[in-house]
Amino acid sequence: MRAMILAAGLGTRLLPLTRSRPKALTPLRNVTMVEFWIERLARCGFDGVFVNAFHQKERLGAEILAGRWPVCVEVLNEPFLLGTGGGILAAAEHAGEAPFAVVNVDVLSNADLGALYRMHRLSGAGVSLLFHDCPRFNNVAVSQDRFVLGFGGEAKEIVKKTEGARMLTFTGIHFVTPSVLCGLASGAAYDIIGIYRDLIAKGEPPGALFQKGLFWREMGSVESYANLTGEIAGLAPALFDPIPTGELVTIDPQARIDPGCRLEGSIAIGRGTIVREEVSLENVILWENVVIEKGSRLKDCIVADGMRVCGVHSGKIFAPEPA
Repeated sequence: MRAMILAAGLGTRLLPLTRSRPKALTPLRNVTMVEFWIERLARCGFDGVFVNAFHQKERLGAEILAGRWPVCVEVLNEPFLLGTGGGILAAAEHAGEAPFAVVNVDVLSNADLGALYRMHRLSGAGVSLLFHDCPRFNNVAVSQDRFVLGFGGEAKEIVKKTEGARMLTFTGIHFVTPSVLCGLASGAAYDIIGIYRDLIAKGEPPGALFQKGLFWREMGSVESYANLTGEIAGLAPALFDPIPTGELVTIDPQARIDPGCRLEGSIAIGRGTIVREEVSLENVILWENVVIEKGSRLKDCIVADGMRVCGVHSGKIFAPEPA
């Protein structure tokens, strides 16, 4: 079984953090999202993973090539942004004829991808999408017999007119049989939702998959990233290995915390970071190679790679200035 991790995006909703690193390398309690998904796909039985790359692709490619992964991982560099559809088409050209899984790098989920893959194959559908009921993001119309009827604005009107249909959230996890992409121009940019709309128009709608007890969160914005970092501190240990859960304070072994520091609330401190004497941190995320100067006080702050911070700050993000 093969899978694709969609990781080429610019990460604009995560600015200014994505000036430091691509979205796929955003650390959730010191574990990057691309690392989480590669490891999870391996645990679910997948033996090959494609990762598409565009924004800071040299950095992302180097990190992946340096990793010791339990599966074969291949980076697909994009000469320009191919969009979700163009990126998936590029993976399909490498995947052969068998269906493959697709996951968005900026979501965290306990989806049993191996079981869902088998459900997709048994369904006979060309495409299957995993859904979740999350009112804030419910914008897809799904029929009573588990087919996708429409997306976005038209979905609400469809639900009004269709008995048993309901609005649900597309999780960014889907399963694609390469043959449904036949006829698309290789190397061109496409939006995958546009492709799925075309399938609906042709009478070949994507199927809808569900998983009981599904945990799903998106972390594509700074706010959702900060909230999720705190939320997983209250979850059961080992729920999202290798991401630490069930611990309020996560400190990389290669970080240094000097005497007299106070750590309160949800804290994540990355590799090579130095927190000097008498510092107070409350609900703070520190990435790698950060220096927090002596006596500083930070509350509800995020500090990106290599930044040096001094003084009293609340609710701030510290990241490099635009180039």
